[in-house]
Amino acid sequence: MATKKEEKLYLRFTLFHRVSHLLLIISFFGLVLTGMPLAFQGQDWARWLYTLLGGYPTCGYIHRICAGMTFLCAFLHFAYVSNIVLRKGEGAKIMWGVESIMLQPRDVVDVLADVKWLLGFGPRPAFDRWIYWEKFEYLSLMWGTIVMAVTGFMLWFPTTFSIAFPGWVMDIALVAHRYEAILAAAFVFTIHFIHTHLLPDRVPVDEAMFTGRVSGEELQHERPTQYKRLLEAGILETYRVPPNPTLSLLSKIVAVPLLLIGLMLTSLMVSSLILDLI
Repeated sequence: MATKKEEKLYLRFTLFHRVSHLLLIISFFGLVLTGMPLAFQGQDWARWLYTLLGGYPTCGYIHRICAGMTFLCAFLHFAYVSNIVLRKGEGAKIMWGVESIMLQPRDVVDVLADVKWLLGFGPRPAFDRWIYWEKFEYLSLMWGTIVMAVTGFMLWFPTTFSIAFPGWVMDIALVAHRYEAILAAAFVFTIHFIHTHLLPDRVPVDEAMFTGRVSGEELQHERPTQYKRLLEAGILETYRVPPNPTLSLLSKIVAVPLLLIGLMLTSLMVSSLILDLI
């Protein structure tokens, strides 16, 4: 039986994707940790967290710096996609086909097949490079980033925007920014964490986005269509990469505390919302 060190590993995420994801993690947690205390300022935990992070105006500075990092991530992604479309002439590959992360009709088939499998009425669907829930997450990230960027920019420069828009528009921007932030945090700290990191075979963390590597066994199990396609095309071995124990260890050191912080914040937010309803 092969040991873990002898497993074949394949590249799933490039260095660009991993660095972009790391920047997004830092900016997201910075925004949540400095923004949630304002959304729940009536709660003791929120006031304690706000004071811990430096209070006013330090939290505001941190929030704006992290917002700038989010804009940087969005710009890098736009530049990456533009390079593929304009320089490589692969625009169709971005929008359609097996390598595309955009939703397509076959994803509807995958959803129905997955439901049948979960209910015990059919075989497990064979996914390709991107699974339908990953595509939903990607599109929700794009939509959420746009909403948060527009409303956040308006709240960043309220005097300037108040010249062009009536007061009720600024009120809507504040409400949209606040509840989109709560929705995004709750989604990432529950749905994303659970089906990415907290599945029994991945606890304590899925290392793929940190190391860029997945095992051949995981590739065959999670994305058998992609594995078969690469194998039949004779290019599977071009994705072969050596193990990186250092990155593997660092991924756990970084990710586990963040997972715990996210789950703790979720429990605090949910309990606060329930108390507000009561």
